[in-house]
Amino acid sequence: MNPVKVGLIGFGRMGGFYLEKMQKSGRWNVAYICDTSAESREYARKMAPEAKIVSDEQAIFDDPEVQVVGLFALADSRKEQIKKAFAAGKHVIAEKPIAESMASEWEMVELAEKVPLFSTVNLYLRNSWYHKTIKDFIHQGEIGDLAIIRVCHMTPGLAPSEGHEYEGPAFHDCGMHYVDIARWYAESEFKSWHAQAVRMWNYKDPWWLQCHGTFENGVVFDITQGHVYGQLAEVQTHNSYVDIIGTKGVARMVHDFKTAVVELHGVSQTHRIVRPYGEKNIDVLCQRFAESLETGVRNRDLPCFRDAAIASEFAWRFLEDARGHELPAIGTLSELDAILERRRTMKNGYGLLHKQG
Repeated sequence: MNPVKVGLIGFGRMGGFYLEKMQKSGRWNVAYICDTSAESREYARKMAPEAKIVSDEQAIFDDPEVQVVGLFALADSRKEQIKKAFAAGKHVIAEKPIAESMASEWEMVELAEKVPLFSTVNLYLRNSWYHKTIKDFIHQGEIGDLAIIRVCHMTPGLAPSEGHEYEGPAFHDCGMHYVDIARWYAESEFKSWHAQAVRMWNYKDPWWLQCHGTFENGVVFDITQGHVYGQLAEVQTHNSYVDIIGTKGVARMVHDFKTAVVELHGVSQTHRIVRPYGEKNIDVLCQRFAESLETGVRNRDLPCFRDAAIASEFAWRFLEDARGHELPAIGTLSELDAILERRRTMKNGYGLLHKQG
């Protein structure tokens, strides 16, 4: 099959990731790159001289040869772009969330489920080798009945006021990935929850949140997420893991953003697997999507719009629940100013937003 002809809309950090992986795969022909920023367009010309670089996204929707549209601009643009893509008969790969509000997200879910076109969302943890390895181990019965899902992801990461816009506070912007992966493991829907959050540095929104609760099938979960982990530490670090507990055994993973370590302790098997982390796993997402187009059968491992909307909705619900409890403010805005100033000048760090080029 000929390479899939795709147009990318939004050429910031994520758009650059998609371009890199698509160029390496050989399955994709990046025909267009669209961005409203002149600086981003100039950078796109350097990175993809064979592509048409445009400032008006309509050129992509109007080209009948473009099969897929990649939506990597801000969330407030995605609803209209999704509608345009489907109306033009094009498949869609989107970043999360799929719209700027829950009402719009569910509207896009309903639309996607009515059209005979493929769509997916970058819920990147589902595409990781380590979560797939653990889930396969669970399905083998090695840990007995799944009972407890513990997920933690704390990094310095994006500080308040950095690059969030419509994606919301940290627990929605980043945390919805962990809400999604907990649901993916449970293979059930959320039933009950209780959340506690902290307004670090006296910022208006909570930047750390821990939520625990149950799924409809009785599995218990706790999710901890925050970009508050040693923002001004001399040497920055992080704490990221998943801990899956069954009635007979356990499976767990830790990573350092370079290497992931999976430890499996089952009734008849014990394994320790060390492999490269895999970053955002965009190569896996793009491969599965291209294969779906080739075969005409949607890959069952591709996240759908409904998955994204549920993760988004419950991330917001957990934030709202936390706001209904005591919401302490710890630290000062002057500390936050110091964090932001440090991040503006850091060369290496977590989730830095550097200029292109």
